[in-house]
Order: sequence, then structure tokens, then C-alpha cells
Amino acid sequence: MIHHVWLINRAGVCILDRNYTGFRVNRQLFSGFLTALNNFALQLNQNLDSLSMGEITIYYELDGNLIVAIAVDRDDNDQEIRRKIRAIREEFQLKYGNILEDWDGNLNYFDSFVKDFDRILMLDWNFDYDLRIKSKSMKPDYPTKNVINISQRGIDLFEALREKGVKSEE
Repeated sequence: MIHHVWLINRAGVCILDRNYTGFRVNRQLFSGFLTALNNFALQLNQNLDSLSMGEITIYYELDGNLIVAIAVDRDDNDQEIRRKIRAIREEFQLKYGNILEDWDGNLNYFDSFVKDFDRILMLDWNFDYDLRIKSKSMKPDYPTKNVINISQRGIDLFEALREKGVKSEE
């Protein structure tokens, strides 16, 4: 399950983030921490591409001036998450690459990309895989939470499709 996604510039400033669950963390504190960890790894000539804490894993990739990070459940498919990271990075660079080069610090430029987060992260998410992983460790009240999460994703998907002009058959 995707909990949170961040876009961070090379200087460690979180330029955009989106929370999909109750995963709460100060965005600037997190972005500074992740940037510092990455810089530390580079000083040691190492590559740090994920960070695990309890049941959460944070995957991230640095490319040029942009870090894309996604917090997911530890058991989620890392290849699928990395594919999502690349898709977010590529689309963001296409839309805003020229702004990032001479960026004046105004975060409002990027606000509309939240809809792109939703589309990229949810449109082809492997719900069957998500359900199989979650069913291995369900708590008594977990099926209800799972149904709520899937329902919310369905609503988000419906809204994303409607915004793209796709009409439902009745």
C-alpha cells in the first residue's frame, strides 16, 4: 500500500508531497533527512536506494536535481514501486524540468502535479497483489480497512478518469 510520496530537490527542499494514508511526517524534516542520508552514502561511494523502518519501506531515486521518494508497506513489490518512481520522475521532468533549472523557490508552480501523482500511482496499481500481501497478516479489523482503502482508490480512479474525459457506461 502506498502511504506517501515526495518530490525533493537536490538541495533537500520538499517541493511537493501527497499523503495517501495516515502516515504523517514533517515534509521538510523528512526531505532534509533523506538528502543528508543520500549525501552520506555518496561520501562513502555507496548507493542508498531504500530505507526500512518497521513495517514501512521508503524507496527513492535521485536523478539530476530531483529525488522521488515513496513510502510503502514493507511487503510491497519493489519492482512495481520503482517503476512508479521512474514514471513520476519522467512526467515531472517533462512538465517542470525547465522551471526547476531556474526555480525561484515558489512551491505553487508544482501544486497541480498532485493529480499526476494520483493517476500514476493508482491507475495500474496491482490490487490483486496488494490483497494477497495484506491477507497474510490481517488483523481482525483489517478487512474493513482494506475494503475502505480499495473503495477510496476506486473513487480516486473514477475521479481521475472523469477528469480525463472518460465517460462511464450506464
